Parts: sequence; C-alpha cells; structure tokens
Amino acid sequence: MTFEDVFQTGDPARDAFLSRLFGLFSETTVHHWCAHPTAPYENLGRPSLFVPGRRQPYVLDFTLRHRTTGKVFVTEMKAELQYDNYRFLRLVDPAQVRHHEPGAAFQHFLTLTRDPTALPVKVNGRQTTIHGTILVWGAITSSGREAVQSAYGFADVLSTEAMIADLHRWAPDAWRAHVARLWDWSRDLFTYLGPDALLGTVEAPGSD
Repeated sequence: MTFEDVFQTGDPARDAFLSRLFGLFSETTVHHWCAHPTAPYENLGRPSLFVPGRRQPYVLDFTLRHRTTGKVFVTEMKAELQYDNYRFLRLVDPAQVRHHEPGAAFQHFLTLTRDPTALPVKVNGRQTTIHGTILVWGAITSSGREAVQSAYGFADVLSTEAMIADLHRWAPDAWRAHVARLWDWSRDLFTYLGPDALLGTVEAPGSD
C-alpha cells in the first residue's frame, strides 16, 4: 500500500483524522527503522543547535549516523499528509520544501545544510561533529528526492513510507509490539466512546 492508499482516499474528513493520528507517533517509525541493523542509519538522539545570542537551543528531530561511513547528520522530519489538499503528502518538487523555510528552526537546519560547522551541535549533552543534514518526508518520488537534494544540498532524503515498507518486510518484534500497543490504546478509547458489541470482535493485527 502507498501513502495515497491510506491517507488520500477521497474522504477529506477521514484523511485529515488519520493524518493527525499518524502525526502523534510518526517519529517512532524512524526510531524503530533506525534500530534495525539492516537500516543504513542509526539514531543517536535529538540534536540541540546553539545559535549565538539565543539563550535556548533549537532542538530538532533526529541525529542519524551512517552505519558504514560513520558520518553524522542533523535530521528534520516533515509529515504533512492531508494538509492543504494533500499538497505535501508526496515530495516531487523543491517548492514543497520552501513551505517550511520561514520557520526559525528550519532556517538553522538549512544553515547546517550549507555549512555543517556553522553552529555548535550537542547530542545527549555532548558536542558532536556534524557532516551534513538529512530530510525525512512522508512519501517521495525518486525524481523528487534528486531535485530536492540538488536544490538544497541535503545528504539524503528519506521517506516514512519506505521505512514502514522496510519494517513490514523485517517484522522486528519491537515494531510489532509497538503497533499492537497503539492498537490496544486506540481500541480502549473507541470502546469507551462506542458500544462494546460493535468493537469487541475486532482483533489486533498479529494477535493470533
């Protein structure tokens, strides 16, 4: 299944609800993907960017280290799926990224993209040498990835859609347990909201 199959069904209310729901835990997809030894990157934690004259650092989403080269990249995730009539669901053009440029944190992310030594970066309280930046998007095309990397200079552009496909294929126990837990929490809420008779027969994926 593609992200369009799940989040762009022709029912905007449904798609908006599922997009917001996914947004609550979308970052955990990256955590579980990076935790698998087959993934090309491992996640070191959230990076803190220290800007001269600003008392508090900007804290971004991930610090990814390439398992082969050892290079380290400050990483920012964007996952606007149904927003603005699905305009940002799949990355096809650098113009979609420009939508985020006014944000102060994203501006400093771009500063590190242009010059990885421009700002001090700490991860888990330790000064960390940065070799570039990575962008994570909801879904991407090959041509979109190439165009965005060329326009901005990101070391890589990753997609949560592809990560989920990898996790389906790898089926790590931690990911299966995580999804089952989310299923249980959601079922608890909707069982409370609606009659048990309608919901009690639904079984969690992989519960057999």
